[in-house]
Amino acid sequence: MKATRELAREIWPKYFDSLSDELLNRAISIEIVESPSRPSVVQARGLVLQLLTYDRRDDVFEVTAAQGSPTVPRVLRHLVDHPTRIEVDSSTLSMAPTTIAVTGGDGVRTVVRIRHEGAFAG
Repeated sequence: MKATRELAREIWPKYFDSLSDELLNRAISIEIVESPSRPSVVQARGLVLQLLTYDRRDDVFEVTAAQGSPTVPRVLRHLVDHPTRIEVDSSTLSMAPTTIAVTGGDGVRTVVRIRHEGAFAG
């Protein structure tokens, strides 16, 4: 991941609601990093982003994406329970990131890579 910045917990809900609208239908991949000493595992690629959200009440970060044909899509919901840290690779809140890294309460990191005009970043 390029230079990153950590998002303050109090902005997570509003930030991801806004970002979801901006990045709707962008191509994404989801990677899982269980520990810094192990390589990441691609959980899914070739997905189309439908939703990024943080639910404060249930303390869960959610990525929802679709795969398949527009008439019969398969939907994937990836949840990160009790996130402790969220980092993005954009320097300002107004610039959409190409990578979002979410560390769950169990220490496992979920990395969402977002394609912007061409190949995946990172």
